[in-house]
Amino acid sequence: MEKRPVFLLSKTMSENILDVVSILVILCTFAYLAYVWPLIPERIPTHMNGQGKEDGWGNKYSLILLPVMTLILYIGLTVLSKYPHTFNYPYKITNENATRQYVNARLFMQCLKMLIVVMFGYVEWTLIQIAWGKSVALDIWIFSIVLLLILGTIIFFVIRSIKLK
Repeated sequence: MEKRPVFLLSKTMSENILDVVSILVILCTFAYLAYVWPLIPERIPTHMNGQGKEDGWGNKYSLILLPVMTLILYIGLTVLSKYPHTFNYPYKITNENATRQYVNARLFMQCLKMLIVVMFGYVEWTLIQIAWGKSVALDIWIFSIVLLLILGTIIFFVIRSIKLK
């Protein structure tokens, strides 16, 4: 097994901005849930079928699960991004290319983390709207756009990694 260089790299401005956006979305999700909590009925839909009809029910405490999972995912990806030398790369990491590759990989993780946090925040907002009986379906267009953004982010950073080789 090859030994990769390990550097202590400071975060870039782009990473800091993406991190702040992610934290703000998480805080807003928790704050919104706390604000509307008294207005949410005790029994809420927890699952929808392919046609958007509710086919699973639970109590309102199940709404806490998604923001908590988002926070755990955020923390896990933040910790993981501190160790870019452990990531898989399509080619050998050397002392000459390590800094470029590590910064690129960390920025990729920050972008991906922010997109996931925003998507989960949207899902939480939508579930609350549905719990109130509003006909807000989990819009396939919004999910398609977010999934395309995630796929596009992966492709962009893989291409960028190849160019930074």
